[in-house]
This record gives sequence, structure tokens and C-alpha cells, in this order.
Amino acid sequence: MNTKEPLWTWIPNVRLNDLYFEKPYTEFEVFIADKYRVNYSEELADVDEEEEVVYESDSEDDSFRFTEETHIFMGAEIWSNLYYKGQNLIGLTVRELKAVLDVDDLWWNKKYSCYEVDSLNAMFWIENKIVESVNVR
Repeated sequence: MNTKEPLWTWIPNVRLNDLYFEKPYTEFEVFIADKYRVNYSEELADVDEEEEVVYESDSEDDSFRFTEETHIFMGAEIWSNLYYKGQNLIGLTVRELKAVLDVDDLWWNKKYSCYEVDSLNAMFWIENKIVESVNVR
């Protein structure tokens, strides 16, 4: 029996596989070895907080946010496959997504044109009536 979690398994507000939200990632250098750093303007960073850096995967377009100096995992945008309770969320219709999430606070964000779930700290980007990517934080 195979009990290994699929890549990427998301437990809201806790972790994305072995990346724990708001915790330093000890295998940071190994993790970013096959990714490239995306450069954003430092002007966007809050001067009181450590700057976030983004690393993107060449193969799947997934991106991962960490604090620059301490390598604390801040979130990710997943385009490939994102599993929640054993169900891949990428490719679901909005109706299917609502059934899988089973939450009361799914709402349409007009400003960003996406669905959000505050209790799960997630944004769901819809294209052609299906979930195209998910931003988890």
C-alpha cells in the first residue's frame, strides 16, 4: 500500500508537503536548486519587515515565497497539482471546488478576480470555468 502524499499536498494554515507556513525551511538550498529567483522591486517591500523572495519552478510554473534571510516559508502559487483531502483542486469547476472545500467563507474578490477563502488563507484563480491555480499562504 502506497501511503506517500502526492506532490503538492496542502493542509491549510499548516503546511504544503514539508514546507510549514511561517516556519524556516531547513532544506532551503536543496529546495531551490532546481528553481530560479524572481526579482521584484524592493520598493514593494515593507521597510519594517524582512523582504520576501519568490522562487519559480521551471517545469511547472509553481512559485514559492520565502523571507530572504531566514528562509521562512510564506506561501506558494501552485499551477501543477494541489491536493486537499486527497482531491486535486486544479481543474475543478467552481461547483466542485465548493463541494470539496465545504466552507462557508468562499467569496468572489472583484479586485483580484478570484475566489478567496479567508479561513483557509487561499485564493483560487479561475480560467475557462475551472481552477487554474491556487495561491496558499
